[in-house]
Amino acid sequence: LQIRLMDYDTYSANDAIGKVYLNLNPLLLPSCLAVSHEHVPNTNNIKGITINGWLPVYDTMHGIRGEVSIIVKLELFEDFNKFRQSSCGVHFFSSNSVPEGYQLHTVHGFVEELVYADDPEYQWFDKIRTPRSTNEARQTLFFKLNGEVKRKIGLKVLDLGANAVVGYKQCFDLEGECGVVVRALGTAVTLEHMTSQETLTDEPKKEVSPICRRSSDSDISVVQRGNSLSISDKSGRPPHLLATSIPPPIKLPETLDMGEYPFLTMTKYPPGFIQHIGGVVSARGVKLLISDFEGTETRDSWWTELRLEIRSHARALSCNAVIAYSEHTTVCEDVCILSASGTAAVIVQKDYSVASTQTDMKDNGCKIYHVPYNEISHPFRMKLAKCAQCKKGKVGEVLMTTADLPPGVSVKATKGSLIDAVVCRHKRDCKGELNAKEVSDALPFLEYELHTQLIHRLSAIGANAIVGLKVELCLGERVLVGHATGTGITLSALPIPLSPAENKYDMNSSDDDDWEEQVRELDLSSGNKDTCLLEVTGEGGASPGPGTLPSGIPPEGFLISTTQDVPGAPVADLTVVRNLQMFTQIWKARMCPLPSSSTISNQFHRLLQGVYFKLRGMTPCALANVCFKIEVPQQDDLQISVVGMAVGLAEIDKKNNQQGNSDDNVFKMDKVEEESSSKSTPIFRPARKSIHTPPREQRYGVDVTPLCYVPGAKIVSYLGNLNFFFIRESSCIRESGGLSSFVHGFVAEVLAIVRAHVTAIGGNALTSYTMSRCHLTNNTHKNQAQCLVNVGGDAVYVSYSEG
Repeated sequence: LQIRLMDYDTYSANDAIGKVYLNLNPLLLPSCLAVSHEHVPNTNNIKGITINGWLPVYDTMHGIRGEVSIIVKLELFEDFNKFRQSSCGVHFFSSNSVPEGYQLHTVHGFVEELVYADDPEYQWFDKIRTPRSTNEARQTLFFKLNGEVKRKIGLKVLDLGANAVVGYKQCFDLEGECGVVVRALGTAVTLEHMTSQETLTDEPKKEVSPICRRSSDSDISVVQRGNSLSISDKSGRPPHLLATSIPPPIKLPETLDMGEYPFLTMTKYPPGFIQHIGGVVSARGVKLLISDFEGTETRDSWWTELRLEIRSHARALSCNAVIAYSEHTTVCEDVCILSASGTAAVIVQKDYSVASTQTDMKDNGCKIYHVPYNEISHPFRMKLAKCAQCKKGKVGEVLMTTADLPPGVSVKATKGSLIDAVVCRHKRDCKGELNAKEVSDALPFLEYELHTQLIHRLSAIGANAIVGLKVELCLGERVLVGHATGTGITLSALPIPLSPAENKYDMNSSDDDDWEEQVRELDLSSGNKDTCLLEVTGEGGASPGPGTLPSGIPPEGFLISTTQDVPGAPVADLTVVRNLQMFTQIWKARMCPLPSSSTISNQFHRLLQGVYFKLRGMTPCALANVCFKIEVPQQDDLQISVVGMAVGLAEIDKKNNQQGNSDDNVFKMDKVEEESSSKSTPIFRPARKSIHTPPREQRYGVDVTPLCYVPGAKIVSYLGNLNFFFIRESSCIRESGGLSSFVHGFVAEVLAIVRAHVTAIGGNALTSYTMSRCHLTNNTHKNQAQCLVNVGGDAVYVSYSEG
């Protein structure tokens, strides 16, 4: 719904004040997933689900210009359309795990959709209309494309017999003269609302219930509703929630075929569902954009190629699924780089019960890190070692995964540190096929350099695993930048990490002991491409350079993580108790001369140092779900943005800690007992006690957090998925305080609008907040600037505990 406000004038034309865009999808939630309004305070006398509140009036040239009181009520009598164009009743969740308060009944499969349209910014009549008209036309188009892609995703979900999408991700690809592409992907599931007896009253639910996949050889878009597997445990409760009954085993087929694309977009899974982790798999594609080809069909074929390649990589590692799957693009003029990545894994293929899985993982929680393939079948250079925990299976020296830390694994006493690597390659300023060929030739070496830096940084801090790994590429006219971030930890099952000087491959080592586990041989012939082994040698792989120093270690009093949880908190006897502050920093500068890898890496840490300085009075605290993005919006310009959440930490109650162990992470404090007396006093001195205790009453305002949960609170209701795309343009940058003031004010206005919409539908928090797009361009000589921002998340109503 679009509401336009005009300034009535008798003598001249009516001037536009601004617009209000309303998302009516929260009013169409099904009864089984509808909001429970008995917990949501509502002062108006209108019955039913409504949108009621003061919403900001936004103008693309002047920002927020006022507020208007709006009341919208929608009554759906019947959802009937013989052409089957309605997807009413499908719930979208940006959360990467099962939403709190719901139980998982069935997982149906991977769903994706792509829509294409012409960009009004590059239409011929854009030259004769005002900038406000062009910006409003783009905003309206983006909101319509957002609804269209959700409707198409919803139709696929209904065809599968599901009622929700978990791990929903949506991206806007601005391809210039070629148009605009909106991509969306997620995991289709069937959710059931948990009753009050099935939910915890003292703390939010932290685990997801067991899941299973459908068995079908056909495409997921045409699968009938009967081709799904249901979970026999209807309660969906974790073992520690059960009183006396034990859930029956979950029925899974002996041979599990998860359709054409065995992908899961969630990053957190129930205990025992993942049997083995094979490693990170990725695929890249360089495409040349041509304005005269079919937009949707051509781009669908591009992504199909990458998904088939990802699937073949997973099968080559003897894995049957790809978890924590994601897709990214970067566009520069007529060249587009498509990237797909995930973690190859072996998921359960036989009957298992939740209770027995928990018991087995306590005895042997290292099995998930045993390699799923035979040691003698791999042709590339690799060194495997015996598991340091069970002394039976084989594990790799280093583990990298795009998923969060699995529950029940053993982690040594080490603080999680930020692991980042940046590689910048200069290229010629060429056009067309020559430009695409140069980028394609440079990609393999850039990825190799990224991997080498990650290995060196792991060795420098004494870690042997990276969780929450994110790798993104950025293409400019004269540079190609690759950036990888993750959280470094030390797993007990993996061998002790060596120093960079000792970290050399020993090709003469042998192991005569028998491997007790039966594993499959690598299937290198899987897929439609021949195997090619490329040996790359160079100075970068011999020794860590000056840019690979462990600069990601936070200062005293801070913890940092790229995942939803903070792996280093339990090690320091700390726990997350409340939200403190979400932070967003955007840095943009001129690249003259062209930057090097170390220059960009230093700027990353300079941004973090600024965050540490501003939060120095809130220690001990943690920066959770930190996400970096690099863009080259203009020639010779470099833009870096960072989004994260500062959460307050408090000491773990020793009494509660002795009564029961955490189900998320089991930490072994090796050789620390002797030092317990000397470390009995807290290392971190809280500056203010109020920010290190759980909130005991309802907080004022709306919490916006990139986390899928609210620490110290319980999510009562999910009110719907919100997605906004705003454009802000100004021709008086110097008069408004400069480019920094312009961007700061725009981001603040966007968050104010988001909070107003959350309040209008009865919420008091926005979880799983993402800023998937922030495109900033400026012209210093003309005193102009334009910024495009795409934000989204899950609107929720939370209830804070009484202590």
